[in-house]
Amino acid sequence: MEQPSIRVRTLSPIYIPIELKTGSNRSSKEYQEFRLQLQHAFPQNIVPSSLSQSAEYETIESDSWENQLFCWRSSDSANDITIHVFPNNIGIVAIDHKVVDNASSKAAAVEAQVQKEATEKITRVYAEFLQSLREVTHFSKTGYFKLGSDTLDPLNPEIFWISRTLLFDRKSLKAQHQPLIREWLEHTYRPQDAEDIINGTTDYSMTWLNYVVIDASGEQDERIDAMVLAQYYYSAQEHCNKQLKQAIDDAYNSTKNEAAQKLLSRSRVKSRLHQVDYHEHLKYLTRTKRRLLEEILLCWNYDQLTENGHRMIEVCSSKIDETENIKREKSALLTDLLLVALSFFTVFELSLYLTELSREMMSRPTLDFNDDTRSFMLQFIAEIDTDVMFGSGFFLTLLLVFIYKIIKSR
Repeated sequence: MEQPSIRVRTLSPIYIPIELKTGSNRSSKEYQEFRLQLQHAFPQNIVPSSLSQSAEYETIESDSWENQLFCWRSSDSANDITIHVFPNNIGIVAIDHKVVDNASSKAAAVEAQVQKEATEKITRVYAEFLQSLREVTHFSKTGYFKLGSDTLDPLNPEIFWISRTLLFDRKSLKAQHQPLIREWLEHTYRPQDAEDIINGTTDYSMTWLNYVVIDASGEQDERIDAMVLAQYYYSAQEHCNKQLKQAIDDAYNSTKNEAAQKLLSRSRVKSRLHQVDYHEHLKYLTRTKRRLLEEILLCWNYDQLTENGHRMIEVCSSKIDETENIKREKSALLTDLLLVALSFFTVFELSLYLTELSREMMSRPTLDFNDDTRSFMLQFIAEIDTDVMFGSGFFLTLLLVFIYKIIKSR
């Protein structure tokens, strides 16, 4: 006889090397056709989208737009694992576990077991997942997807954290489960949710890492879907913040200024676009899912995370402006030097020409036969020593530079 078990679903944000190219219009007809082609090309791995092809806001019973790129499943049926692939190099791994149900079940033991199993399963399929991403990227002839670093260790996935959800049916919820639920939610944002769940006044608690959901309706439960979205938006913002911090460190410490500037600009754009996507996506969610998503992110102090991102964006902008100002100052200095050089050679050439002309006129009187008398100015210049003439040209150049600096400073 099979032992009774408790269902636990883990949700784990991981780093993935694929991302949506900046500027791709996912609402376009071309992109929607590409998604269908992708599902047909990889039927064993790409899970068909649950999103209908109806017009926006046509129904209030379901979302009219989804932010994930696609869902991936292993071709090996033994690996019951789903990876929700999102933009910004983030994937959310959903895995269902079964834990032996007995009166002595402890929260810490359940946590340790499912986290260990989740890590092992993710590691087991990660190489296959990376290979699928390469194939999907090559299939994207229109260039919607971009594959990042190909140096990732297929045996060592980057798992940000593993959250755990206890799944109970109300009719199968027993008295022996009450201590587990209380212990499970003891250190969450709202530990009092345990009593509300036991009393039947609420059917979920989703605050921090340990969750409880009652009567989950398969894979399309709005509460679970909202948690997947919350995990994505939080981990993506955290990932953007890390990139911003790394870009700032490189900009202030690296000697490769051009590469650091590109990283600053790219990180700033990605962070801003992520916030735009978040607020845009909210309006396409059902009212229930939107409320759940905002409640979850409120418990996680998501606003503080985004505010910190905004502060780092300001630092990036300041550094970019500072670098641009330095470039402009260097350009202005180079322009000044060119002007000085041109003015010097111009004055030098003018002095040489006047000296040559004046002396030629003085030595050959027939050249000024149209004039009534000799030119006083040319006669005066002809009598000046050549070195004095050139020196006066040099001092005239300095005078022009001095006057230019005074005018520019004003």
